[in-house]
Order: sequence, then C-alpha cells, then structure tokens
Amino acid sequence: MIGELLFCIVLSFGGFGTASRSGLIVSNPLLAKTMLLPMGVAIYTFSSALVYAFGINQPIVGLCVMGILSIVELSKIKQTKATLVLHFRSFLCSVTIATALMLVIRVLVSPLLTFDSYKILLSGKSFGSSIFSFSSPELASFPFMITNFQTGSEIFNFSYTVYLPVVTGFLGIISAIIIVSHLVTSSRKDSAVFGISVLIILLAFGSVTYMLRMQLGYLNSHLLMAGFYSLGFTICLTKGSDLKKALCPSVSALLIGSTAFIRMEGLLLTTLLIISFVSIEKLSRKDLMTFSLISLVVPVLWYVRLAIAGASGSTIISPRNTILMLLIAAGPLVLNWWRSSLKVLDLLPTITIIALGIIFCFLLLAREQTIESGLIFLSNAVGTGYWGAFWWTFGPLAVVLLCFGPRIKNEIVWIMTIGGGLLIILLLGAIRRIPYRIGWGDSGNRMLVHIAPLAVLYIAVKVHAWFRTGNSSSKDAEKTVETKTCPLNNGTS
Repeated sequence: MIGELLFCIVLSFGGFGTASRSGLIVSNPLLAKTMLLPMGVAIYTFSSALVYAFGINQPIVGLCVMGILSIVELSKIKQTKATLVLHFRSFLCSVTIATALMLVIRVLVSPLLTFDSYKILLSGKSFGSSIFSFSSPELASFPFMITNFQTGSEIFNFSYTVYLPVVTGFLGIISAIIIVSHLVTSSRKDSAVFGISVLIILLAFGSVTYMLRMQLGYLNSHLLMAGFYSLGFTICLTKGSDLKKALCPSVSALLIGSTAFIRMEGLLLTTLLIISFVSIEKLSRKDLMTFSLISLVVPVLWYVRLAIAGASGSTIISPRNTILMLLIAAGPLVLNWWRSSLKVLDLLPTITIIALGIIFCFLLLAREQTIESGLIFLSNAVGTGYWGAFWWTFGPLAVVLLCFGPRIKNEIVWIMTIGGGLLIILLLGAIRRIPYRIGWGDSGNRMLVHIAPLAVLYIAVKVHAWFRTGNSSSKDAEKTVETKTCPLNNGTS
C-alpha cells in the first residue's frame, strides 16, 4: 500500500505543474484539489505512450518525462511567498484527499479480479521486459491507461494497483460535479447545495447498486472512463464562464484526448467529446493547432504503431478499424479549420446522433445479432445486469425531462454525449463476433458505467432549471440567463 501511495503522490505532482501554470489553483482551488491526480494520470499516460511509440521500452522514462514537464511548468509561474503557500497547500490537500479515498475504499471494498483483470496485469507487467511487443494481441485487447498503471507496481515495488485507478476515476466524477455546480448558478450557496446534492445521490445509489459499488474494487477501466468522460464533457461546457481561462484548450485537449487510452472503444468516445467541444466553442487556428497536437497526435502515434505492427486483439482494434477511427476523430477538427464550414459545427451534434441512429436502424434490418444484443443489453440494464433500481429511476426521469422539462443551453450536446454513448454501445454489440450475453460481466453492461454519472448530472441540471424557472418571473429568468456565470441555464420551458 505504501508503494501505491507513493505512486499516487508522484502522479499528483505530475498534474501539479499544469494546474499551477494554467491558473486553476488560483481561480478555483477546490476544483484544482480534485483535478491534480486525473491531470497527472493523463500526462503520465501521454508521456508513456509517446516513449513506447518511439521504441523506448523503459517505463521509468515516461514517469521522468511527466516529472520534468511539471517542473518546467512550475518554473514559469510568478514566485511570491503567497503563491508558493497557496500552491503548496493545494498540492498537499490534493494528495491528502486522494490518500484518504484510497484508504477508505481499501477498508470498505476488497479487490475484484476477473480473467480480464489478470490479462491486464500480465500486459502491464510486459512493459519494460523483453516480451513487450506492439504485435502482441494483449496490447490490442486491453486499454493502455489501465495497463500502464501496472508499470508503477514495478517502479514502486508493489504487486499491482487497483485502488489508484479507481480513485482517479472517482475524482474525475467529483471534478465534473464541481464544474457543473459552478456553471448552473452564480450563487456560491446554491452551487454548493447543487454539488453536494448530486454527490449524495450518486453515493446513495452507488452504495446500493452492485454494478456501481463493485467498480470500487474492480481491476478494469470502467470507472476511469466514467471519470474522464464526465470531466471531459463538462469542460466543454465552460465557455463563457470564469473557469474557461484555467481550463484552456491545452488542458481541455489533454483530458479529452485521454479517453482514447482508457477503453478499446475510447477513440469513438473521444470523437463525441471533440464534437461537443468544437460545436460549443469555435477555436482560432492557433488554439486549434494546440488542441489537435495534444488531443490527437499522441493517440495517433500509439494507434498507428499498433496498426503498423498488425496488432489485432478484438473486434474494435484492427489495423483497418484503427485508421478509420482516427480519421473520424480528426473530422470535427478539420471542419473547424476551414472557416467556410464553421456553421456546420453548430449542427454537428444533431447530425451525429441522427447518423448513429440511422446506422443502428440499418443494422437492425441487416443483422439478426443486432436485435439479440439490443434485447440482452436492455435486459441487463433493467434486471439481469445487477443495476438494481438505477436505470429504472434515472432512465424514465431523463426521458420525461427531455420531452417536457425546460430547455437548457447546449442541450443537444448533452443528448449527443449521453445518447451517442448509448448508441455506440449498441452498435458495438451489433458488430461483435458474438452478441452480448446475460449477466453483469457482459461488456455492454459494464460500458453503461461510462455514461451513468453524466445521466445523473443531466437530470440534476434539468431539475435545477425547472425549479429556477418556476420560482422566478419571466423577466428575472431572462436576466439570469444573460448572466455570464450561468451558462447552463436557458430560461425557456
């Protein structure tokens, strides 16, 4: 456990430099405390992928690159006694929060290792050894971020890490809640009430829902994806808020691009986040270059290296599919580059959700497996997948609020990110070699974890907007909508 805690401190330091340089620690200290570890993990993942892609089979090099980048970033900030104290206190608090969470989860939940978990361990242990090869089926069968976590066990001399990835994902979800609570209202009191309420709801359902509770000890990457997917999306919503300066295009690109390494279908979810980002905020060509270089270049190098080696370990990752997914992910950025196509970006979320729906309908007619996988997926969500009352509660609520609730700003982007993620799960079930299967261990059932926090957040924002419009006059509501610090409220019902 000591080794895992040391690894946690080093990773938090990796995010410390970027958070300090971006001004996040000064502008929102609470958010900085929860984001240091996820940011550090993202930088460590990127640096390690870059190192391996260039043929340097030494895990310690990626960790050193992360540390050097953090030190360089720290050297660029203005050094005064007050700023040093503030930054050091934020780092100390961040490490304390992460350590406390790891210890609490360790006491409450025992590690849960499945066959896939052991394969992840073996794949992670291969880094730095003579058996490491880009043509390995394991490398193309299991996501890089979770396997790369296991290299820390060799560096810091412990068996394997389960709780550190879990805490990273959990802090990502908390960070997303903090961002949204800051966006829905300009009142600190209301923001705190909103954030605490959402967190309590998630914890309450998480404690009684086996499929969520078991993620705290499960050696896999589902909670990691839930955290980074939620955090990446909420960052897209910060346009027009005072968080935007700290969560600049480079930080946004880092966290959005990280999703490409968390799951084998990660590039598809990264594409949804990129569409969300560019449809809400049209980037200048300078910012677009920065965003593209960070969010896609390293994933491109990693996945192209896999494709060149001919790695093929699943239905998703093969040389042809890899190149196709990379081109799709780059598409929204190309549209943003050409000034004449900027208007298309406003319609891109709508086009995306319609396109995914049409593809799914076509597969329903063309492949019998699509129907079988879809029915099994539905069965797991409402009964056999150990979700309890979660989707029975939040599924109907989301539909009712979507149809009859007040409109919120960028609602189509919310729909695309959640609904698009759901459609991607269904599409993956349609193209698999074998359909989804009954039970909690089915991959489609496990992927539902990725969108669960965002579904709860969406419902919370809609309910908040409903109470807000119901408790104020139309004139007051219009004034509230025009307030710069409340970009999530629309004020129309």
